Amino acid sequence: MELLISVALVLTGFILLIWSADLLVDNASNLASQLGVSTFLVGVIVVGFGTSAPELFVSAVAALQDRGNLALGNALGSNITNIGLVLGSAALVRALPVSSATAKIDLPLVIGSGVLAIVFVLDGLLSRSDGLILLVVLLAYLLWTAKSSNDGNDESAIENLSDKPDQANSGQLESPENKSLTKNTVLTIVSIVVLMAASRMLVTGSVDIAEFFGVGELIIGLTIVAIGTSLPELAAAIAAARKGVHDMIIGNIIGSNVFNTLGVLGVTGTLKATEIDTSALARDFPIMFIFSAVMLVFALTKGMFSRFEGGVLVVGYLAYLGYLVFISV
Repeated sequence: MELLISVALVLTGFILLIWSADLLVDNASNLASQLGVSTFLVGVIVVGFGTSAPELFVSAVAALQDRGNLALGNALGSNITNIGLVLGSAALVRALPVSSATAKIDLPLVIGSGVLAIVFVLDGLLSRSDGLILLVVLLAYLLWTAKSSNDGNDESAIENLSDKPDQANSGQLESPENKSLTKNTVLTIVSIVVLMAASRMLVTGSVDIAEFFGVGELIIGLTIVAIGTSLPELAAAIAAARKGVHDMIIGNIIGSNVFNTLGVLGVTGTLKATEIDTSALARDFPIMFIFSAVMLVFALTKGMFSRFEGGVLVVGYLAYLGYLVFISV
């Protein structure tokens, strides 16, 4: 009976995940049109930050419980998953063009935020002042991104129009007049909430099924739970890839990673000065930088993430998971 309930949770969660991801992309795209901003900006702020809420919650609780390494590992692991699994999987569905402004400015800023974070935790303490500085930098990034988008510095919307001349706006999947601004906003928020709830159902059911068949707790944590926290980003990215809204995918990855590094660690340190085991940095920080560097190289040299680049990222992520399992057994 318990197994049947777990299977039902997985199936229900999977269906809701697909439905809510489609709903999020549709309404977020229309919201961008109605607000007169790019889908990239909506991807960074609405989708990227919205789908990173689970990481923020987990890290905040971890900080209050004096489990700083869990908060740090959660942020780093999510960033690695976002690049390797989420971006890679989306590129496998459809090639993702990257604007030159994004490749030369936004992606280096993702790496820069990681450098800033490691500087603050190298002394083994993420203090309240460190956390506040990270949050201020995050706010400055948000304001700069919004200003750049409004000034037309984000070239991706223009590139989308040239790629898809039949659309009046990149990522506009239906006429925004069909829904009011309020309705699009509400549905966007609802879709994010359902997306996270569906992810939770899917992870809970999968863990129960794995335990039923005798899979070890460690393996479950390194695979099902690790991937599960990034399911909202993954579902949203694949849905956006199918609909050709590549700006939102890139914005989602950038926004989520910057939020994980600056926002999650910033909130963690601000809530409570948190001790960090610096030896734990030796593995995950270099791997995060490697994935970030590969992403940047692909964007600068190719100007896009094709299926080949997507395959490289996914294979790299699977190798990373395999490595985690190997060193843990």
